[in-house]
Amino acid sequence: MKRSFLITLLIFCGTRIFAQSVTINDLANVANLSNAEAHNYLTAGKKFKRQYLQEVDGHTIEHLNKIGEDNKEETIVIGMGDRLPNGGILRTVTYTTVTSQHILNLIAQAKHLGLIMKLHGSDAKNDIFFFDNDFFHIVIFLNHDNISGSVEVHQKEYLGLD
Repeated sequence: MKRSFLITLLIFCGTRIFAQSVTINDLANVANLSNAEAHNYLTAGKKFKRQYLQEVDGHTIEHLNKIGEDNKEETIVIGMGDRLPNGGILRTVTYTTVTSQHILNLIAQAKHLGLIMKLHGSDAKNDIFFFDNDFFHIVIFLNHDNISGSVEVHQKEYLGLD
């Protein structure tokens, strides 16, 4: 009995050690935040750390890496977006990882959350999964080499009834 409990505990701890730092919900939440709020959200608990800032077309783009021994394993880019005529910004968040299992987990999370898969196709480099709901377009790329991938969360303009 003690042995099975110990094995279960080790398996649980082992999967947690190598778990990805963000979920599909985290990426969607970050897309709804200002740059400063997104930075604070991602750096709280010391999960990510700023790698560098860059200016692109009047936007301050921030690149963040996962903190830890494998700090190049996961990267998030915030600050990209399209300005609306009313002054609002539709934000885009990009997540990149060199661990294909992280991408497979995010695909499973998107399906579990009930996001509608609009497309499952491929190009010369990637398998492409396109998910959609009223608030986001989520495009997931999984390299054919099954080693790496990325996720792009594009915030949509929501026309609600007031």
